[in-house]
Amino acid sequence: MDLYDELPGSALLCDPEFTALFESCQRYRITTIDFLTLNVRELAKISQRSINEVMRVKKTLIDEFDEQFLKKNKIQPIEKSNNPTVFTSGDMEIDNLLKGGIHTGSITEVFGESSTGKSQLLMQLCLSVQLPKVKGGLGGKCVYITTEGDLPTSRLDGILNSRPNWKSLGVSQSNIFTVSCFDLVSQEHILNVQLPVLLERKKGEIKLIIIDSISHHMRVELETKSFSESQDNRYYVDKMAQNLLLLAKKHSTAIVVANQVGDKPLVERPEGFVQNITDYDYQFGWMVGWRDSTIMYRQYYTDDSGRNRRLMNHQQSQRIAQTTSMDRTSTLDDILSDDDEYSLIEKEVSRVINPQTQSQLEMNSTPQPVVATPGLKRSQTKQQHFIVRKKKRKLDIRAPNLGLTWANHITTRILLKKSYKASQMIKRGEVQIYQGVDPDSFSQVKRTLQVVYSTFCKPGEIAFTITKKGIEST
Repeated sequence: MDLYDELPGSALLCDPEFTALFESCQRYRITTIDFLTLNVRELAKISQRSINEVMRVKKTLIDEFDEQFLKKNKIQPIEKSNNPTVFTSGDMEIDNLLKGGIHTGSITEVFGESSTGKSQLLMQLCLSVQLPKVKGGLGGKCVYITTEGDLPTSRLDGILNSRPNWKSLGVSQSNIFTVSCFDLVSQEHILNVQLPVLLERKKGEIKLIIIDSISHHMRVELETKSFSESQDNRYYVDKMAQNLLLLAKKHSTAIVVANQVGDKPLVERPEGFVQNITDYDYQFGWMVGWRDSTIMYRQYYTDDSGRNRRLMNHQQSQRIAQTTSMDRTSTLDDILSDDDEYSLIEKEVSRVINPQTQSQLEMNSTPQPVVATPGLKRSQTKQQHFIVRKKKRKLDIRAPNLGLTWANHITTRILLKKSYKASQMIKRGEVQIYQGVDPDSFSQVKRTLQVVYSTFCKPGEIAFTITKKGIEST
């Protein structure tokens, strides 16, 4: 029987008089909810125990639940509850996007692929929270829990040295409590035992808890070979998220976690499959920050009903309706957005390498073979031939780990993206001046911070760079 999970403090658990009854409930899979909802005769029949015995247990359970949830956990008026406070992210434009910055009493998730700047943002937050309230901080300390190595203190020193005004206001690494967990067992012990004890000892001092990253050990150690294991994993994630949220609300602290990403492959559904607007897969793209073109592509790819054609223009709809399954995917590629930045690079480089083909490229989007130009090395010609192949943006397949069970507890979800755009040399049309230059200089890194969803602000995005000072909007 699941009484220990539902009501761990129940006196019935220590009463030997009802041991046989609970063993019978375990054998016949009778739950605590069954005891509270079914009548006594039906419970006695299922458990094959006496009516009097079942009646005593049922009455005791009802009294204990009333005591726990109606007397001890009284409903608190909203105006008396702790209102969330906010502290700066260290950048004014990012604060404006987040409606003030990072909010306490809730969980904020920062996810993205490797090298997108997740740890950089988290390290900046563990310093900015120490700022005085008049400067946008909370004057509090931070707990930084790492799962992939030790805290990079040298990088924190670099940020502080680049912000002397922060150091003058008392911001220091001495206000950061850090611990590393190298497996799931140690992570569970830190979150369930050590962290609550520290928050009680430093009551009111700690205003930020950072976990970098939350899913690193779970994605490796939690097996999902069967449906039962999958259900157990969901319960584990749900329980962990609930405990974190309770700590955030009880101690008025902000919890910011980094999350890794995994692949969400495109799976073709059986013929005749109809996708409803209420389906999780239909709404999934908006929950993880995918582009509209990717969302539309996936919705149409997995739906044979033709209903999604209404979302497309008439020409696209007619073309897809007339195609066979052999060339369906190639036709659906028309939905994907064009890579404008790459097209700009292709156009400019092709103009310099072979001016005779420029007019053809403008009239026909089909890639043309690159003809070697005197004065250019053979290796450069090969590299340039590779450049002219890409036309469409890639289909989004990356999604944060831990699924919907974890997402239900998140108040703010932030996506950090890293892509490439045309360099200033390309935009100024100066490629001919730099003949023989490394083709890597044709593009430059573009970083974007996107608010996927939040209780406190609207979805939006902003470009940023990583500098000595940390994360700075551009």
